[in-house]
Amino acid sequence: MNAHTPRPLRLCLPLCLLVPTANALAEITPELPLVTVTAEDIAQIDLDTTATVTRFDAQTLRTAAGAAASSPFQAVAAAPSVNFQSADPHGLTEVGFHETIKIRGVAQTGPASSRNIDALPITVNPGGSKGILDMENVAAIELYRGAAPVDQSLGFSNLPGKINLITRAPASELATEVQFEGGSDDFRRVFIRQDSGRYGILSGFLSGSFTSGHNWKGEGEFERQNVFAGLALDGGAAWGAELYAGYNHDERETYRFFNHTLASDFANYRRDWSSNPAKIDYYGYNRQTFTDRFVYANLHARLAEGVELAIKPYYLSESGDYWFSSINATDATKSRVIDWMIEHDNLGVLTRLDWQLSANQRLTPGLWLQRQEPPGPPSTQKKYRVTPTGLVFDGWQMLADNDPHRLISPFLSYLGTFDQLSIEAGLRYVDLRLGALTAYNASGAAAKLSDVEAARAVGGVDALASADAKTLTEWLPYLGLTWRLNPTTSLFTRIGRSYGLDVNLFPYYTAQRTQFAAKGVSFQSLWDRLELETADNLDLGLTYARDDWSLGLTGFYAQHANKQSTIYDPSIGVRYPWNVADAERYGLELEGRWRITPTWTLTGNYTWNRFSYLDDLALSASGAIGTKGKQVVDTPEHMLKLGLRYEQAAWGAGVEARYIGARYGDVLNAERVRSVIVVDASARYRLSQAFNLTLTVQNLFDEEYIGPVSAADDAIANYTAALNGVSGNGSSYQYGAPRTLYLGLSADF
Repeated sequence: MNAHTPRPLRLCLPLCLLVPTANALAEITPELPLVTVTAEDIAQIDLDTTATVTRFDAQTLRTAAGAAASSPFQAVAAAPSVNFQSADPHGLTEVGFHETIKIRGVAQTGPASSRNIDALPITVNPGGSKGILDMENVAAIELYRGAAPVDQSLGFSNLPGKINLITRAPASELATEVQFEGGSDDFRRVFIRQDSGRYGILSGFLSGSFTSGHNWKGEGEFERQNVFAGLALDGGAAWGAELYAGYNHDERETYRFFNHTLASDFANYRRDWSSNPAKIDYYGYNRQTFTDRFVYANLHARLAEGVELAIKPYYLSESGDYWFSSINATDATKSRVIDWMIEHDNLGVLTRLDWQLSANQRLTPGLWLQRQEPPGPPSTQKKYRVTPTGLVFDGWQMLADNDPHRLISPFLSYLGTFDQLSIEAGLRYVDLRLGALTAYNASGAAAKLSDVEAARAVGGVDALASADAKTLTEWLPYLGLTWRLNPTTSLFTRIGRSYGLDVNLFPYYTAQRTQFAAKGVSFQSLWDRLELETADNLDLGLTYARDDWSLGLTGFYAQHANKQSTIYDPSIGVRYPWNVADAERYGLELEGRWRITPTWTLTGNYTWNRFSYLDDLALSASGAIGTKGKQVVDTPEHMLKLGLRYEQAAWGAGVEARYIGARYGDVLNAERVRSVIVVDASARYRLSQAFNLTLTVQNLFDEEYIGPVSAADDAIANYTAALNGVSGNGSSYQYGAPRTLYLGLSADF
């Protein structure tokens, strides 16, 4: 897959980044007044915070992210209520074209990521933009669980909470940082960052990384190239500006997925796609390639004493392809290779006014605007037949055009501290307009044209499968109260609403258009009935912290309305996603930290999560599935995570263990995924003041287990089932990675 780029050139490109930029650029810390970043500990509890949030400092997140250092989801996998699974050891693999992270059992919905960058929803979904930052360029991560403050929960949806990455600002001193890492399956990575230091009001940096390796099974490979730069101008107390820009190219062959029966037979653990290009399941037909270019800024100025205006524009442009084998379960002659062509932009701006009413009170009105190009929903997919001589174009699986989605969201936030009481209250309004979708006839002459514009022109509009723009609105209140009982103990409550929307109805309709048309059911009639899913969240808890140990207990409850699930409608003979389910979620999070001695530290957390459907899921006016009381798919009821670390100046070592309880891949809880314990270990040795050596072992005991699940109630997995005549629920499963070793050398000058 890499024949297009000579190997010596690929290895030398990152080294060119060592050349410092002339007249480079000025340190200024981004305006983030509520963030507290510690230098040593992840689990140091903040007794005054007004949100249910876990904060990871730079050292912790870099270690947790692993050798590839590009997955923010892997960096937070050890947090309470986080279930993150990946088919590779780097946390880079998706299943079902979506993120494989759930927070309190809730997955991200809609064409957006569950993570933001500097509180901005820059990245999009589906696509490759979720890993556009190297973790070395991230100063801290904030993980919000349940409802989040109104200015920290921006995005197309925010049902699971939010993961916020805080960009590492340019350094005030000239500095060079280099990382080299290698490991199992020919893994190689080099990262270089050059900070210019401060020149007058300017400071800046330029960084780059190159990562490559083989898949741990099969013949697939992966490669990632990243360039990122930052510029800061410091106008003192009067004004400031930070500008960041980057480029990311990611290409990889994907791992094979299985139905539950095959995945449960671990004789298939090393089974992957075939190596024969004359077969539909050839590994080269299951790959993804994406290129992202992005820029974002923070421009802020003091308008008056205690009044500061911040304007944060952002833009991302992404292009690429998902290739996948569409293997028909009942008729092999209908199997095809699909090329899902993706090209979309995301443009937005956040404007906020921070008005310091007094020393302990702040009022923040703000406005967030975003224009986002689909997909989703997916609109352009080519079909190919497999022949002995390669792929032959065979028409269009999907031929449509989708206008951009538009979001307008004003908000007002208040933060105050009164003696022992801290208050954060906010209200945000969401006005979400889904872009009009125009479908085109893909048969006849259009099926012979591989150019998308020409095919649309020849095919003409398919009115039955098209829909007008649709507007959805919602109010999102938030209230966080923290009562400081004494210097070591706090009580708290958080109340708020979150929302989400999946836009995956269209591919189901196009895959089953014949059946819908026979019953006279238009896409517009289904589109008109789409509703936002909402969750009303309540957290109650207690935190206790001393110098050498801390403990936090959180009880949470949420009620979900209009939860989407994939139903089967026997009156038409089709399956499609529908906002028909109500669900209830309640549980406990217990987290703590104990510094046993100055060199030994124990951290851990336990989560109990009961997340179940309140009613049977309706199939039609007269039919239903018996889902009442069943655990929502891919949601373990119990999780336990423990870490023990030894640290001294010259060297350190640690071990982390994660217990992920049993979960289910279907709404009837018939497809059970057994529990698993995965243990990771790491060590570091300081060779000198500048050089450090690291060793990391993931899945230390080489446990074989099922990792990611693409569950048919909340993902696009069931679309491929509908497309391919699968009679089951359509969920798919992948295995977690085996034992993997990495050795790294870092230098700081």
